[in-house]
Amino acid sequence: MKKILLIAIIISASGIFAYSQTQPINKPTTGYRFQERIKGPNHKKSKVLELMVDEHGNYLVATFHGEKSKYVYLIVYNLYTWEEKYKIKLDDNRCELYNSVFDESGDFFYVNYDIYRNLFKEINLKTGEIKEVDCTATPKGCRKIEPQIYRVDAYTIGDNYYIYRDEKFLNYIRILVKKEMYIPKGNEESNGNSDYGLKNALMVDPNSGGVIQITPNDLRQLKAGIEIEKDGVPVFFDPNSGDTPYTPAEGDPFKIKLSQTEINKLESKISFVHGNFVIKLDLEALEQEKQQNN
Repeated sequence: MKKILLIAIIISASGIFAYSQTQPINKPTTGYRFQERIKGPNHKKSKVLELMVDEHGNYLVATFHGEKSKYVYLIVYNLYTWEEKYKIKLDDNRCELYNSVFDESGDFFYVNYDIYRNLFKEINLKTGEIKEVDCTATPKGCRKIEPQIYRVDAYTIGDNYYIYRDEKFLNYIRILVKKEMYIPKGNEESNGNSDYGLKNALMVDPNSGGVIQITPNDLRQLKAGIEIEKDGVPVFFDPNSGDTPYTPAEGDPFKIKLSQTEINKLESKISFVHGNFVIKLDLEALEQEKQQNN
């Protein structure tokens, strides 16, 4: 009886160990500055458990401790605007983000909720519907599930942003950005305008870069050969020039040239780095357009 009890304790302790261990944060010491901070759920036990950046460059996912040990909060944020897109409290006791994945459309998130088995829940990010699915229904299919230590820091594409759990306040996510891409906060240049930070969240500059969101209408115009302007930066599409960077002649204004490869990425909802810029499809504008057309 004692032997059985000892085995049970060891198994239980192993589960707790696997659940609680995180990789050390390896924060960059130079080249970045603070951009944003996100607070987790508003209860005393809340703590960031794991972070994940969508491989397509659209979302940030975080899990947090629930009020009780059997609960986990899962929150999906839009990258670069850091707005909350989806939030749910799960009673599965865990979410293994390192084994979870978004589909290519960015409409569904498949979360693995068992440390040793291919058990997934499909989350519809549009409707909020959630259901259990077989691993064969996930984008990466059925793989050997191997427990990993949780990560509480991550880089976005091009290492433009570094995201990590606050070392002192564990319920907060801090976001650093490359110095050349830093966007002033609203209270720095708002002159009393409380909407400044939101309206300028994606401000760009030809010299320092920034984040450019291409709406579906922008994409149609570009493909039709029409040059558009995003926050003062001209953007055009040249289907015949390949991926060769555009170099303006002396005295000509700075422009961003998109190649066919980059247009294909936008149509597939995949973000990419273009010089000092992050170029991405405006997913909120896409959803609004689809709703209007329905």
